[in-house]
Amino acid sequence: MKLDARYADAIPLTKVVVGSRLHGLESDDSDWDYRGVHLHSLKAIISPFRNLKSTTWFEGDTDNTSYELTEFCRLATQGNATILEVLFSDIIEETTPIADLMRKHALRFIDTDRFVMASQGYARHQLSKLREFEAVSENSGDRSAKFAVAYVRVMWQCLEFLKTGDFRCRIAEPLRSQLLDVKYHWDKRMVPSLLQLFDELQADVTREWESATKHKPDLPWIEEFLLSAYAGWIPPIS
Repeated sequence: MKLDARYADAIPLTKVVVGSRLHGLESDDSDWDYRGVHLHSLKAIISPFRNLKSTTWFEGDTDNTSYELTEFCRLATQGNATILEVLFSDIIEETTPIADLMRKHALRFIDTDRFVMASQGYARHQLSKLREFEAVSENSGDRSAKFAVAYVRVMWQCLEFLKTGDFRCRIAEPLRSQLLDVKYHWDKRMVPSLLQLFDELQADVTREWESATKHKPDLPWIEEFLLSAYAGWIPPIS
């Protein structure tokens, strides 16, 4: 895994597959999307003479983004499903003991309430883009399908987590087949049934949210984990 030359002192910690191939919604022509986490040296972190970015890109792939470890941990506690997928993806291209430890304790990063609210906010944004795009475009197919599928996928993940306590990345049947039809055979006549599905998912999430286990980030553990990572060793954290 080759880092952008500007970040040569960073250590890649993990690289996982995300996107349609993780969700089970790919075609033979689908791109490979990757997300990763990297670690800057402690020297680079504390230096007052460097302007480090929290997000970088690896060379070579179309969509291959990596987050600096501290920023990744912060974003994970805010409930962003795109970030959490890095912890829960089961298609792992590269990993390290630091990343493995983070996955083992993934629930320590989750704030249930923030996760639900972030998922709902993301879904509302997709619906807004769907409505705007349909209103102004005669050739809306691929983009409209993308917004609709993204809405359903993130709300389904949220609902499954509330119901089961597991963050599931691959969409289950029969919903998977329905989303594949939306994605690859878009028709404006699908919109009414999709809007009904959106409403049902929102209602189901609201219902499950009331009784679900409420996780809160274990901030002391995360801080000790980060200290261990930057110090270059991993003590037995339980």
